[in-house]
Amino acid sequence: MDQIKPTRVTNWLEESVTILQTAIAGMLVVLLVLGVVNLGLTIGRSLLALDALRPATIISLIRSAIDIALYLFVVVELYKTIVAYVEAKSVVMAVIHAGLIAVVRQVIIFKPDDYSPTSAITITGVYVLLLTVLLLGFYVVHREIDSEGELD
Repeated sequence: MDQIKPTRVTNWLEESVTILQTAIAGMLVVLLVLGVVNLGLTIGRSLLALDALRPATIISLIRSAIDIALYLFVVVELYKTIVAYVEAKSVVMAVIHAGLIAVVRQVIIFKPDDYSPTSAITITGVYVLLLTVLLLGFYVVHREIDSEGELD
């Protein structure tokens, strides 16, 4: 089969896509900075509140901080994915990391009391299945990387 030669239009399109991907990566960096500021403000406001030593307030702070931090980790992994894609590297590991972080975040914030018992069990089963598949992928990819001697 004949190979298609790039034209000026396809070259321009490729460059445009690369520029847009770089712009998205830049926006993710801005989101990351805003998220870190938000995390700091959330912790600062909670500590300055008059009822900061109440157990309910502390638990609420911990839940909020963990939720924001896990979102920030997802943003970091998305950034790594875009950068790896732009640099024509493998994005499998970054996607697996982002997936693991996202599922763990969902597990942490999951409130089974908000659902019927059947729905709660079903959702829990889906989370277990997702984590199992992602961890299996994580293990296989790391084993492959270790055997090739190409650690990130």
